[in-house]
Amino acid sequence: MNTTRLTSMLRTKRLPLIGGTLVLLAAILGLWLKPGTAAPTGAPAQAALKGTGDETWGANYFPNVKLTDQDGKQHRFFDDLLKGKVVSINFVFTSCASSCSLETARLAEVRQLLGDRVGKDVFFYSISIDPLTDTPAELKKYAAKFGADLPGWRFLTGKEADITLIRRKLGMYDDNETDAKNLTDHVLHTMLGNQATGRWMKGSPYENPAITASQLGSWLHNYKYAAPKETSFENAPTYVRNMSDGEKLYRHRCASCHTIDGNRTVARRIGPDLENVSKRRQQEWLTRWLKEPDRMLAEKDPTAMAMYNQYNKLAMPNLRLDDKDIANLLAFINEESALPIDARRVAVQ
Repeated sequence: MNTTRLTSMLRTKRLPLIGGTLVLLAAILGLWLKPGTAAPTGAPAQAALKGTGDETWGANYFPNVKLTDQDGKQHRFFDDLLKGKVVSINFVFTSCASSCSLETARLAEVRQLLGDRVGKDVFFYSISIDPLTDTPAELKKYAAKFGADLPGWRFLTGKEADITLIRRKLGMYDDNETDAKNLTDHVLHTMLGNQATGRWMKGSPYENPAITASQLGSWLHNYKYAAPKETSFENAPTYVRNMSDGEKLYRHRCASCHTIDGNRTVARRIGPDLENVSKRRQQEWLTRWLKEPDRMLAEKDPTAMAMYNQYNKLAMPNLRLDDKDIANLLAFINEESALPIDARRVAVQ
């Protein structure tokens, strides 16, 4: 299926089932409940509560604390942001040198696929876990770097205790991480859910954007939007190409921020094009950059700093690649660079 068709279906709420399993929030949240911690108390019959906000995992479960968005506007977490909505919620901090930027870039692709449905029947919330540093103004600058300062996507800050409470309720809080005050190791998954139905699931920051868009645009709406007839089994591909480990790494870790097309397209990317990068950079420098970009930026490496300043002062995240990963990734980029542009496997979609 080409991206033009996928984007059209997402925007018109007609989306095929791609695959995956929805899970109840109870299965996710039960992990953090400690002995002696009471689960949410019983409530009246669900039929009587439907749509009131008092259902299980409704007003009786989620906190209604105040958060402030990138425009300085205040919102109640449950009443204003969550109640009756299909949402994507993730946690970031603007000085993150790990995978926050990758996750945000991926979500920007998801938002593009969903189009103007975001802000109408799907809502995005990125909440800072470093509220003392991440003022509304800082969050607005951060959102702008990804082209994400748009209707339907709120970047939020608030009191640290309130944000911790939200993270606990969503099952996205790690006591070990917080005790060590190591923000870089915070839980990176995105929580996707429909508060009205009580259906919730965790999404990976490395997930294919089309799958996440399908989860938000169709699955969590209870499949109430019919799939088009052309997605019948008879039209399924008869051949699925095997991908190399290097291609998988590129698609999962690099494609949201980079291209391999010599800047031939006008598609917006937040990092440099990688065509023939092995010819443009010394192998030793390139290998180290892929392994520990955060350290190279901290050391003020001249080339690293030049790229940092050129690309909107957005730091390259440390993708935790080992030597084998790096060799596979560079081999794929070299192979892709040598192909004619119309034969490339990761051409801009």
